[in-house]
Amino acid sequence: MAAETVSNYLETGTVKNSVNFPTVVPPERSSNSIRLVIVTSNEPGMLAKITETCASHGLNIIQQVNNSRGSVAYNVIDVDSTTEKVSEFKTLQKELTMLDGVRNTRVIFNDVNPGKGFARNIDGDYFA
Repeated sequence: MAAETVSNYLETGTVKNSVNFPTVVPPERSSNSIRLVIVTSNEPGMLAKITETCASHGLNIIQQVNNSRGSVAYNVIDVDSTTEKVSEFKTLQKELTMLDGVRNTRVIFNDVNPGKGFARNIDGDYFA
């Protein structure tokens, strides 16, 4: 059971039975999307910062889920992967990660472009 929970988290961004994070079960995503998982402080304006950064890259948000627990917000955003080169997601991820209030980000690519990428903002320094 624990292995399935961890596997779902890594592959889809699903969070269940967590002490520190809200429960989030994102819907299935289309095969042409790339999933962004963003952990932020639960404060006003965070979603706006995230969506504005995606828009600045010309990305279309197909669907998003935002849930919070205490001081933590957990965001799962699916973007259309046909509008930006996969290599440019490294730049997007760094910009998202370095937004004030963002704790960490993950990119979960699709079957066409497999892979995952984790990045963290620690006191203003970027770690990927």
